[in-house]
Amino acid sequence: MSNSPEKTTPAKRIGMTGWIVIGLLAGLFCGLFFGEYTSYVKWIGDAYVGLLQMAVLPYVAVSLIANVGSLSPKDGIRLLKVSAAVLVFLWAIGVLTLLVMGLCFPEWESGSFFSSRFNTPAESPDWLELFIPSNPFRALSENSIPAVVVFCIGLGIAFMALPNKNRFIEPLNVLVDALAQLNKLVVKLTPLGLFAIVAHTSGVIDFSQFSLIQGYILPYGAVAILLSFAILPTLIAILTPLSFGEVSRASRDSLVTAFVIGNSFVVLPIIIESVDRLMKEHRERTKSNSGEAAIDEADYLVALAYPFPDIGRIAGLIFIPFAAWFYGSTIPLENLPPMLGVGVLGAFAKPVLTIPLLLDIAELPSDIFDLWLASGVIAARFGDLMKTMHLIAFSILTIACLNRGLRMQPIKILLGLAMMLLVLLGTAFAIRSYLDVGFKDRYSREQLITEREIVFPKRFRHVGKTVMRVVEEGTPHPPVPGEYPSRVARIRAEGKIRVGFYPEQLPFSYFNNAGQLIGMDVQMAVFLANDLEVTLEMVPIRPDQLEDQLINNEFDVAMSAIEGTVMRAELFPAFAPYMFVTIAIVAPDHYAAEFKSIDTLLQVPDLKLACLKKGYFYDRLPRIFADRMDEETATNDRITLIPLDSVSDFFNGACEREHGEVHGLLINAEAGSAWTMRYPRFTVTNPLKGEVQIPLYYLTDDDELFADFLRNWFALRKADGAFQWVYDYWILGYELKKDTQRWSILKDVIGWNR
Repeated sequence: MSNSPEKTTPAKRIGMTGWIVIGLLAGLFCGLFFGEYTSYVKWIGDAYVGLLQMAVLPYVAVSLIANVGSLSPKDGIRLLKVSAAVLVFLWAIGVLTLLVMGLCFPEWESGSFFSSRFNTPAESPDWLELFIPSNPFRALSENSIPAVVVFCIGLGIAFMALPNKNRFIEPLNVLVDALAQLNKLVVKLTPLGLFAIVAHTSGVIDFSQFSLIQGYILPYGAVAILLSFAILPTLIAILTPLSFGEVSRASRDSLVTAFVIGNSFVVLPIIIESVDRLMKEHRERTKSNSGEAAIDEADYLVALAYPFPDIGRIAGLIFIPFAAWFYGSTIPLENLPPMLGVGVLGAFAKPVLTIPLLLDIAELPSDIFDLWLASGVIAARFGDLMKTMHLIAFSILTIACLNRGLRMQPIKILLGLAMMLLVLLGTAFAIRSYLDVGFKDRYSREQLITEREIVFPKRFRHVGKTVMRVVEEGTPHPPVPGEYPSRVARIRAEGKIRVGFYPEQLPFSYFNNAGQLIGMDVQMAVFLANDLEVTLEMVPIRPDQLEDQLINNEFDVAMSAIEGTVMRAELFPAFAPYMFVTIAIVAPDHYAAEFKSIDTLLQVPDLKLACLKKGYFYDRLPRIFADRMDEETATNDRITLIPLDSVSDFFNGACEREHGEVHGLLINAEAGSAWTMRYPRFTVTNPLKGEVQIPLYYLTDDDELFADFLRNWFALRKADGAFQWVYDYWILGYELKKDTQRWSILKDVIGWNR
């Protein structure tokens, strides 16, 4: 038996990945346990991100100048060709992914609330300002990455041919090493920084806000996970000597950090270090020598690729087919080429600039852009995840090309692409099945309008106590003043104010599925009654009898989206309009393309348009369109006007049964949007591009004193924000945010309250 001492194996130290996992788990537990109290550690995460940002841009700028400048013109041209080829290959993967994942969305007819951007064209990005660094120092101070990269590459190219360039390049290399060392010091704080970020995020975020956009988050998140953790590592393993496991281990720290922080730019040092370490370990293991002129460093390859479109930007365009599905419409085929062009160019800029442009080209309501902004908390992180993996894949593939290390095996590549396609198709159809079964019925757009109720935010909660009742028919009252000095005095003495309303004036006054009278003007009437401290009595307005009922004193004021006309201006006292609405045409979905403009509208043979009797359009339609036609086409017989007693006659088919095919309904866009939510096979079109605005009034009979009171009352309610709240809720579709605290173990399980 040997008496030699036993060898002891040293304990394995926890690596950076282990500490990151510990930080993430600890942060998640902390957020779930303490809830909103984790706001006290938010500053730690902010400080960590700030430290990461501190040296990244100087590092990118100096590294690009030094490394590009040190190349010979021949190597520079070769690098340019290889980089362009690798980028195009990765973009092709992104486009293929986008096309396949576009199958996620099942057929669904829907409508939408009115958009405040209905008449506002999307703002085009300033491409020159984005890429041309007219002031490089300003670009640096504003973190304008594309302009900084263009300037640095240009300066590096200028150094290439200089005979004495090393006198400047060598000090730059020293500065690059110093900045890299600074970044490494900050990266060591990653576990602590991620702990604070995850703790705060999991402690305060309200995941219920993502219910309506899960149709976007699900496919986008699935794409991000598949591309980052499966597809791109597999392609790298097929095309290079590296294995899937090597690529996965080298990229995991960068991917996790980028996702948690929600910023791919600040993790560039981590990406560069990971790729450099991976390539170094591979060379040592295989005893390979990359050759004299080969480029085997990732520091400036990552910086070189950063400002160019990445797979995440291309995959992010899935928001456009999601938006089309969300509104139950399809994107016209003729719009696809310009969308593709804008999408590719727009991928160079921030999505916040390009998404509105694409929505405009796709002829989709731009109010869904607010949903895109709301999705940023999660969706942006998936984008950073894909961009990080894109930079890693670009660097590895470019290094392999420059070192002539690509393995071109056609059969293996085709099998890999086929497998990728099958995985994407399977994921797309799984998501499609879920959305078809679990989303459409639960989030019916019709329910958003038909199941709405009158609610009040906290500051107006007392107004909700006002008593409101609906009478079947109004009764004439003696004229004012009569036995009372004023109408207001009579209202206070009787203890009620009578308000006239149209029963089908969506979204201003209408009945919901529960039989409750609701709407924007109904809620303003509640405010009026509350201010007078009386009961609210709602009196229905009979078709074509508004003026007679006002003159007979059947109600004190009509509040139901009353459009201004010349006749009403002659009969009743002047009252400033409380809002302006936009002329639009509601048409069946299959006529949407024909109603894009006046020119296409007039090409519809035997054009028939319906409108309400005695409304704004009744006697002004020929003049509105004639003013916008040329002399050859400006004839009144081009359009047949069909008068309606009720807007619902157009939607329920009564108008068509009597007059044959009616192509569209002239209505204001705010009301038309609400009607399309109830009847989703119709859409709101904007042929006049918002040129004609229609005033809406509260009408009272020939009583100047009461009209003065209404003017002053409305001014007060506009000043205190009541009117804006009612407008946002009923016209734009905003929801009342519930004043609830975030769930936490400390408060809801243990029961501790400070």
